Amino acid sequence: MTTCITGTGLYIPPYSISNEELVDSFNKYVENYNAKHADEIAAGTLTALEPSSAAFIEKVSGIKSRYVMEKDGI
Repeated sequence: MTTCITGTGLYIPPYSISNEELVDSFNKYVENYNAKHADEIAAGTLTALEPSSAAFIEKVSGIKSRYVMEKDGI
């Protein structure tokens, strides 16, 4: 029995999300989370989430943007 590669392909989704867009969304989540849990954070029973930055994401991952199928809701 012989195995052959009969074809290859590449697909790039239609939308791109920059680190800035990703960080904006994440930082809004952080603000909402910290506000919702302000009492527990003040009491020391819960650790507050820290906001991020686009520079940090690029530094630790090397990624500047990513392609996604759906951009809405991110």
